[in-house]
Amino acid sequence: MAALRPSMQAISTEPPTPLHLAYTEKLNAYMEQAVPQESKDRQQKRIAILSDLTSTFKQWVHSVCLAKGLAQPVAEAAGGALFTSGSYRLGLNEVGMDIDAVCVAPRMVTRDDFFETLKVILEDHESIHNLVAIAGAAVPIITFDYGDINIDLMFAQLPVDSVPPTIDINADSALQGLDTGTQRSLNGPRVTNLIERLVPQFDAFRQLLRCIRLWAKRRGIYSNKMSYLGGINCNLLCAFLCQLYPKACASLLLERFFFILKDWNWPTPIMLTPPTDAGYTDTDGRMYEVWDSQGRGRYDQMPILTPAYPSMNSSLSVSQVSLEVMRSEMAIAHQRVVSILAAGASDWAPLYEPTDFWVAHSKYLAVEVYVQGAPAGLQQDLVRSWVGYTESQVKKLVDFLSYLPLAALRLMPRKLPLLSVGAAAAPPADSASAPPPCDGGSYLIGFDVDKTRMQGGELHMTNKVEAFRAELYDRAANQAIVTATTAPFLKVRFSVYGSWKELPEAVLDAGLGGIANAKAARKRVLEARRREAAAAEASGAGANGAPEVEAVAGASAAASASSGEGGAEAAPGSEAVPEEVVLAAERGEEAAVLAWLDGGGRADATYE
Repeated sequence: MAALRPSMQAISTEPPTPLHLAYTEKLNAYMEQAVPQESKDRQQKRIAILSDLTSTFKQWVHSVCLAKGLAQPVAEAAGGALFTSGSYRLGLNEVGMDIDAVCVAPRMVTRDDFFETLKVILEDHESIHNLVAIAGAAVPIITFDYGDINIDLMFAQLPVDSVPPTIDINADSALQGLDTGTQRSLNGPRVTNLIERLVPQFDAFRQLLRCIRLWAKRRGIYSNKMSYLGGINCNLLCAFLCQLYPKACASLLLERFFFILKDWNWPTPIMLTPPTDAGYTDTDGRMYEVWDSQGRGRYDQMPILTPAYPSMNSSLSVSQVSLEVMRSEMAIAHQRVVSILAAGASDWAPLYEPTDFWVAHSKYLAVEVYVQGAPAGLQQDLVRSWVGYTESQVKKLVDFLSYLPLAALRLMPRKLPLLSVGAAAAPPADSASAPPPCDGGSYLIGFDVDKTRMQGGELHMTNKVEAFRAELYDRAANQAIVTATTAPFLKVRFSVYGSWKELPEAVLDAGLGGIANAKAARKRVLEARRREAAAAEASGAGANGAPEVEAVAGASAAASASSGEGGAEAAPGSEAVPEEVVLAAERGEEAAVLAWLDGGGRADATYE
């Protein structure tokens, strides 16, 4: 392994002031209340679970070797090891945290064995439930709950006859001759181990990381698979900030985190150490590809590079749309942290206020994913595979929609209950022909209509939605999720809600804790927009400033929405838009339109 050095020089090596230390104490006190650490008993339970999984894995390796006709001494020497990675490995110990682990086996044991026979053993384990195997993923994985703790289990096959407990996977030479799945699986613990080595003050890093994880979750931008920040991205960004301020305490690091990243010049990559090419090859003799801004990396939106060889972009799924969402959230966060520090850091709650996504948009597109009518013994397995697969693909729908004249497009990375399908599936009281049972979940996309990009008065979404639907089923068929047997039961439905007031109560309950909180949040949104409009008018921007979006344009656009297979449709019973409101929208008088919307007016456009 090459000598490690930070990729950038430290901005400041000043030690923390007494004031910042006092602020950090208050910050840590808030975090202990907001995100409690697990008790010692719970931590011991995790250790016991990992010990049981390690023992199960080694016994399985031994049995696979015997089943393949290998001699008893060879089977006994085959060994096997289990390595953890991610936030658990970094010692966060938060309540409800999952565990990422990699099973490392010798050459005699294959990935097919892992997904065929070890999967069966895990399914039969009395403490394991909700098991889902995803063999076709970029990083093949078996995910399950062991008791009440979620485990993500990956597999690595090394070209050796024995895997002793002391095997060194941190050495770059350990990657020689590996298949892609194994190399990517080993990347998890290798990266985690390097983060620990590259961070100057580990306690400060861990404190900052806890703060950023909670912030990202509360603000609705925590999910790598949905194009936002995942655990690995938060780990790397926090480590990078700690390198820039190697002696700073958590309160200062938190302010610097948002200050630097809100204006970071993406796609300039963030890296902990310069990438190196160690020159090793995979199982086919091809050189491992190291991230390169002139190669495949030239299309990356937000490159956050892993420090382990071969360096890769950990945030490959980030899109231009999700990057803008995160930029906006970081700017808001920085303003709030500055205000909190200026007030003495006695109350950190404003930084962690829930996102106003649920009431901030003019329209919402719900994607309902469910299984209906499957045989009882197959239903839950199909729900887990179909919903889990679709969850990883919903971000592509946002990409499709980004070509439409929309603004403030945003995917909420939270699974919601079924919104319309469940109600529709309720059997009539006087009918014996009840519809088949359905089970699944929903995902919500908020958006406004950009008046400046509209061509005509109609917004057609059907082509984009149907293109996503077709791609969704095609990819699922390639992964054997959709087959001739399962296809009749796997459903996806799209519904557009014309305003936040039309969202089902279950959405507002999940997002903001009920309708009363939603109304209060909506009021704050409108007040903020009025202040922004007044500031823009005072500065001379007015109607000639920033592009008008649905908050203004929606009122006039909604009146002429078309329906069915052609695109968006005004919901039955929706009100006609008053002429004075349409005229106000055309003049760019945002305050008048916002007042009408807040008073119960609806800018409707629904599509199913």
